Amino acid sequence: MASLFKGFERIEEARERLTGQSFLAGLFMGRPDFSLLIPPSEPPDQVTIWESYQPRLVSFLTTQVDPDEIERTGKIPDTVLEGLFSLGAFAMKIPPAYGGLGFSYTNYGRALTLIASWSNVLALTVAVPQSIGIAMPLMLFGSEEQRRTYLPLVAREAISAFALTEPATGSDAANIKTEAVLDERGDTFIVNGEKLWCTNGPIARYLTLIAQVPARRTVVEGRPRWEPVSQGKGAEARVPTAFVLDMRTPGVVVRQRCQFEGCRGIENGHLTFTNVRIPSANLIGEVGRGLKYALTILNIGRGISIPAICLGMAKQAWQPTLDRANERLTFQKPLSGHQAQRMRLGRMAADLFAMESLATAAWHLADQHRFDVRIEAAITKIYCSERTIQFLKDAQIIFGGMGYETADSKRARGEPAFGIEQLVRDAEMYRIGEGATDVLRPFVTREGVSPHLERAGRYMGGELSGFAKFAEWLKLVRFYLPWYLSLWRPRPLPDHPQCRHPQAAPLLRYVEQTSRRLAAAIFWAMLRYGRALRDDQGRQHRIEMVAEELLVLTTATLRAASLSGTADDESRWSLVTYLVEDARDRIDRLIREIHGSNRDELAAVIGKQAAQGAYGWLTDGIIARRLHEYVPTTDSPPRHSLSASNIRSHVLTDSVHPPPLGTER
Repeated sequence: MASLFKGFERIEEARERLTGQSFLAGLFMGRPDFSLLIPPSEPPDQVTIWESYQPRLVSFLTTQVDPDEIERTGKIPDTVLEGLFSLGAFAMKIPPAYGGLGFSYTNYGRALTLIASWSNVLALTVAVPQSIGIAMPLMLFGSEEQRRTYLPLVAREAISAFALTEPATGSDAANIKTEAVLDERGDTFIVNGEKLWCTNGPIARYLTLIAQVPARRTVVEGRPRWEPVSQGKGAEARVPTAFVLDMRTPGVVVRQRCQFEGCRGIENGHLTFTNVRIPSANLIGEVGRGLKYALTILNIGRGISIPAICLGMAKQAWQPTLDRANERLTFQKPLSGHQAQRMRLGRMAADLFAMESLATAAWHLADQHRFDVRIEAAITKIYCSERTIQFLKDAQIIFGGMGYETADSKRARGEPAFGIEQLVRDAEMYRIGEGATDVLRPFVTREGVSPHLERAGRYMGGELSGFAKFAEWLKLVRFYLPWYLSLWRPRPLPDHPQCRHPQAAPLLRYVEQTSRRLAAAIFWAMLRYGRALRDDQGRQHRIEMVAEELLVLTTATLRAASLSGTADDESRWSLVTYLVEDARDRIDRLIREIHGSNRDELAAVIGKQAAQGAYGWLTDGIIARRLHEYVPTTDSPPRHSLSASNIRSHVLTDSVHPPPLGTER
């Protein structure tokens, strides 16, 4: 039953049970606790830290960073990286004891939003070392000696990165092939393999490397553990393990600096490792827990970094879009005078408010260090990345032809050189990175229905028979009968001013009622489809989408209530009202389709037939080519590589630009 959701079988072992309270875990069971989303007052020291840091960051960005140059050259200047280190921008989350700034997650999110509003590529470069580079794994799982050795370096002078994805794995993180084998002396691991799409890899000094270690099971103080075996001899399994890797180690090669549709300036690499020697002292935590660590630290990127960067990009586009709508005349009146464009601007305003409400709620949850935010983080990443893409495309439509033209091309004519087309290109990366939407949706549903799987797993797994199965059935009835009946009874709202607000209360009651409908729909879907649900990604996606809608409505409502009485009170509530009314029909349709009324099977059958070649005639009339025909021939120019020891990786001690890829130093 643990493998109910197909595709998650191999990472199920790495998955930890929910270890803290979760708003969405309760919502999936029909028992949302709104008080969990009402944060305490922000600590005064963090308020002071941000008020002091923000103007310094603004001054640096506006005077030292030329985002157009980064886009034009595809490179972030060394002077910019050096300036960011001087500001402590690479050390925002590192405690002061190790040379960092000690920011809260909220302040970290604010800073990334601000940087992304000037250059999202720069924000991503800053975020990677702090979200998924070596700092977070060491703070969470490393030894004190490792923290004192490495954290001051990555705080003030050395960029770090995260190496998990491989060419053959993509989002299937459990299926990595890179191997780290303990040598015969037992003090060094020998690494062979490759990593792809390693952001910051070409300029990083250190990597968090996830590799498979041949190991056998042991018991230490009554607890099972994995122990690496010398030269792989006698291994029972290969288990994912985390290491700190110095990129200057012989055998590390940056094969390629990858180029993408957007995000020009990002340093992203294809790396190979040939007999790379990593000291045993560089092992992070325990052998075999690398995937657990990876899944944990990815929550930071999902819940904090990616939403913050998306929010900054959307905010950057908002005012120029309004200016364009008011200034561009069509049929003797401005675009903003036409109903269709007013409707578009209205949706954009509501989406921007929703994104900010959801992102800040996720940051506050993370700051309290008592919640398990994995579900909230995944949904925040899904929503902010998807809505940012739509938001920017809507802005591009309002700009019309000017929205399709590059900033440099417009600048040449003296036009306002706002690069909306660049933002549209860049935004797609944030939908894909750190968990693509179609991967995260089943993940969210898996976590959301976890209580059902843990309770009914033995019965639905098919292992029981006879009296044992009947006894298990009786046990389930004793729980589920009163639980299901409770779904018909409304639960009171928390006695909190935000929940009692006259405009918030009815909206929160709608969320509470709908969460009970969702819980019932999930229950009947599991009862009706059983193990068939493991392949039914259509229903899995719908379950996540309903939870996503409800979380957005809740955070937007509570945020509007918390800001009630300010000058913008009425305009905020108009946005919340629109969000709720816009979501109701979608939610009703999704819940009906979870129960069974959808066209998924027909679409899946057509898709299967298409994959098997039944619709080859759709390419009639063109010069059709198969994918493999695009592979370079042997006559293509050779692809050269660079030793990682020769790559610019320590920006304070190597200020000279590296040679173009394809040349050697």
